Amino acid sequence: MNRPDQIRDAIDPHPRGVLIRFEVAPGSSRLLVPSGYNPWRRSIEAKLTERPTKGRANHQLEEAIADLFGVPAERVSVTTGQKSSRKVVLVLGIDADEAEKMLAGGISPIP
Repeated sequence: MNRPDQIRDAIDPHPRGVLIRFEVAPGSSRLLVPSGYNPWRRSIEAKLTERPTKGRANHQLEEAIADLFGVPAERVSVTTGQKSSRKVVLVLGIDADEAEKMLAGGISPIP
């Protein structure tokens, strides 16, 4: 069962913001960030419409996260996993509590 407090497991503090672990599914029929939580990988799930070609999926993820947090896209970057479905994203100027609230608001718990 997904609990909102589990989301915190996907978030790590960083001196300049937060690091968030994501599991992405590129080429989905619709954009949904966040789309769920994976308790085994302790990561936030995201569905992207872009294909993983020439960094398009990474760019779409960065923009979607920037929109979710209400920050400029320049403050969001994929730091690891550029060529993987498992990514770590750095969001500058956001603390872990704020990130948890914003991400939890977009994920419906599974009963």
